[in-house]
Amino acid sequence: LAGDDTLFVGQAIPRAWLADGKRIVVERAPTYFGPVNFRLTSAAARDRITAQVEFTSDQRPKTLLVRLRHPEKRALRSVTVNGADWRDFDAGRDEGQIAHPAAGSYTIAGHY
Repeated sequence: LAGDDTLFVGQAIPRAWLADGKRIVVERAPTYFGPVNFRLTSAAARDRITAQVEFTSDQRPKTLLVRLRHPEKRALRSVTVNGADWRDFDAGRDEGQIAHPAAGSYTIAGHY
């Protein structure tokens, strides 16, 4: 959590934990916005890391930030959110950002 209005997923995950084929699953993580489920799945050998975020309550943050750190420190080249091209990302910080997330779930894919 970064501030009262931002939910930050994957902020301090070590790069080694996202080596090709690895998966991180967290269910019902307690947050200010109610329990949140998320999964990070690495296909780093195919230049892709995917985050799935699911809100389990009606509360939403003002901003959802997802950090997708490539295990070999490759920079993000593009991001898709729920299958659509997404421009609101910071390649230098390995972050995708969703302002005012209204949906119950999101799939954020980082392409390297």
